[in-house]
Amino acid sequence: MFHAPASYTGEDVVEISCHGGPLPIGLATQALITSGSRLAQPGEFTFRAYMNGKLDLAQAEAVCDLITAQTAEAHRAAVSQHGGQLSFAINTIRDILLRVLLELSFNRFP
Repeated sequence: MFHAPASYTGEDVVEISCHGGPLPIGLATQALITSGSRLAQPGEFTFRAYMNGKLDLAQAEAVCDLITAQTAEAHRAAVSQHGGQLSFAINTIRDILLRVLLELSFNRFP
């Protein structure tokens, strides 16, 4: 059990492990579905993490990039983006621009 808000999605999550192989996995999955559970949609956990503020948009997009990376370079870039490097750079530029706008607005009205 992963309790909110410390889970990946920011919600309470239960992870179930079972022995490998198609038969035990299929039986366990069917038992859970029969009991009212459902399979997660592709990207659902990342979407929930984004909606709950656990990831920003650049980090959420990086998850897809990690899954689809075909080269070591693409994988490294996605890992960096998921780690927040792109978001940090964007926020730094945003903060600089806001300070410039603030400075311009103060200089406009002496």
